[in-house]
Amino acid sequence: MEKEFVLTKEEENLLLDILFQQNYASEILAVELTDIENGLKQIDVTQYKKITRLFYRLKNKGY
Repeated sequence: MEKEFVLTKEEENLLLDILFQQNYASEILAVELTDIENGLKQIDVTQYKKITRLFYRLKNKGY
């Protein structure tokens, strides 16, 4: 059983800043989409569309 792990807002913002600075944000989304498309993860269509839109928004902005 996994233990709950909660980040503070400051930690969340720091993590997001680093993901963007290192250009990993779109890479993480690409891996998530690949896992979904290959049947490794189950997700509803609405969530899949949200992830896809976010991925393309990031790519269009150079992330």
